Amino acid sequence: MKITGMTDRISARGALLASLAVSGLALTGCMSAPTYGTDKSATTQLASDLTNIMSLKPKTNSIEYKPRPELVKPKTGQVAALPAPQDSIVTTASADWPESPEARRARIRDNATKNRDNPNFEPEVVNDMSALNGPDMSKWTPAQRKIEIERRLRENKQGSTTSRKYLSEPPLAYRQAAASAAQDELGEDEIKKERRKKKLAKKSTSWWPF
Repeated sequence: MKITGMTDRISARGALLASLAVSGLALTGCMSAPTYGTDKSATTQLASDLTNIMSLKPKTNSIEYKPRPELVKPKTGQVAALPAPQDSIVTTASADWPESPEARRARIRDNATKNRDNPNFEPEVVNDMSALNGPDMSKWTPAQRKIEIERRLRENKQGSTTSRKYLSEPPLAYRQAAASAAQDELGEDEIKKERRKKKLAKKSTSWWPF
């Protein structure tokens, strides 16, 4: 019995000394730990964060509600002295009110229907697709078409000698041709040139002389 009691006391003392040693080490770590400019060590900040997480107290401030003021009502004798309400100036029937697309479309259609037999009638809406697409070449003669096609080809390939269409084009001084140079000649078409080269290459590789 004495040996058992002595053993228990030794074990209790050992456990107490161990707990004190662990507490001292933890305290030493807390005191010597860096604070990173927050005046608190990492362990202290961790303990504070855990305490705040476990706390049931809300962090948000309570909203301060203020009762609304009551409506200002006229007195009993002042009801008849109130001015009459002003007529609304913003109405769809007003001339200053903008016309809706549906109303404008209906008005133009009705106006065109009423004047469809009038040769002097000028519609509000003009079909400008032909102007956007360019001139109508279907009514031109073959000579006019050829001249227009050559003009477009010269403009696309060589540009104009009197004006610059794009900034990437060379200066006008570089476009002045020599007096002996051929001008207004498009030269041989690339498709015909390619066909001629293929035909010549085929003849040179053929063993048949005819």
